[in-house]
Amino acid sequence: MPTRSDPIINGNVKQQLSIRLEAIFFTLALGVIVGLLAVLFLKTVAWASAHWAVPLPLDFNDIRWQYSPWVGLALLASALVTGQLLKLLDNGRPHGPADLINATQNNQALDLKQGYLSSLIALINLSGGASVGIFGPLVHLGACISASLQKMFTRLPRDVVLGSGAGAAIAAVFAAPLGATIFALEAIIRRFGVFGSGPVLACTFAAYWASEYFLGDHRFFHIGTAPDLDWRVLVAAVGVGVVSGLVSSLYIYTVTAAPKLAKASGVALQWRPLVPALVLFVVSPVLPHLLGTGISSIQLAMAGKLALSVLLVLVFAKIFITSMCIGFGYFGGVFGPALYFGALLGAVVDLLVTNAGGVGSSYAMLAAASCVAAVIGAPVAATVIIFEMTGSYSWAVLSMISVVVSCQISRSFVGRSIFDRQLALRGIEVNDDRYRQAT
Repeated sequence: MPTRSDPIINGNVKQQLSIRLEAIFFTLALGVIVGLLAVLFLKTVAWASAHWAVPLPLDFNDIRWQYSPWVGLALLASALVTGQLLKLLDNGRPHGPADLINATQNNQALDLKQGYLSSLIALINLSGGASVGIFGPLVHLGACISASLQKMFTRLPRDVVLGSGAGAAIAAVFAAPLGATIFALEAIIRRFGVFGSGPVLACTFAAYWASEYFLGDHRFFHIGTAPDLDWRVLVAAVGVGVVSGLVSSLYIYTVTAAPKLAKASGVALQWRPLVPALVLFVVSPVLPHLLGTGISSIQLAMAGKLALSVLLVLVFAKIFITSMCIGFGYFGGVFGPALYFGALLGAVVDLLVTNAGGVGSSYAMLAAASCVAAVIGAPVAATVIIFEMTGSYSWAVLSMISVVVSCQISRSFVGRSIFDRQLALRGIEVNDDRYRQAT
């Protein structure tokens, strides 16, 4: 971080201009690199998943009790490889966004070896059907790439560089560069420094343009209509926020408690991933929706095609199986699953309240944003992402209401975010006020 003797603060006009131009050009290049690697990561997971993917039943009446040998082989192979790779990590613990937040807030260098190895584990697990998210590993990978390039090419402060890399990964996968910028500032950097938001903005927009070039329009939410802001819609948004906050609190608690359960089980480190792999294989004929990233299930829920019974079972099954995966070393992201069960919760609201089954789910978007905001501790970013995706003032207002309610509830029960809770359980304090005073 900059100090009082740093040329960033006390340099003459020439020095200031040189450093700030360096910041913009470096972060533009960084954004392109992270964006392209994020696309490659996504494409690799999609290619591998296509080899074991099975049809998703829309109703329990559609279930065919037939086990796929390809699903079993993918889960077995990924679990065995992961078990061996876990032995190469310190204490057998993969690194993720919580470690990134600790590095930025306490001005510590990322452990790049552990970070890149953790990203490889996540890639293998997601490709093999683990019920985890893709976004967290990409965020941490983006930060690791930025830290590697910082050593060679820039004098920028560590927190700006790490936050820029993390934001670039979000911009690439969500196609929402403004929301990604706010995510980096709100959840990772947690302050406006002497550089302001300029370098992060440059990085996220560069990543967005790079991903858009290869993927085209790849937004998760495509909603063309906007609701009237009458009292019934506003009350429904509050209700979505309440339910999202409670379910997100349950998710945060179970995910952070799962590693302790895994240690108490007595299963050796290298064999632990086989436990969730076996559970996933057993339930795969009934709930294949739990395999992999779950993006197809989200799309079905938003289209209003999943039956109410399936939606309700999947919400809690996802929380349970994702917690087991992460606790037993089947590593991956945590806010991809939050997007998953949030979208399904919103689809339940549509079926019960607005009777929109088969037409398309609107509240899926609000609940997904509310759950993600509560889990990652970034309510403003979630609201802006909704606005970017829909271009609708009405949806932005409704998402603000549901997101604020959800975050207030979850913070009352489990703290600011899942990452802060993970750090607290490891005895690491993230004190934002102290950090601001130090800078």
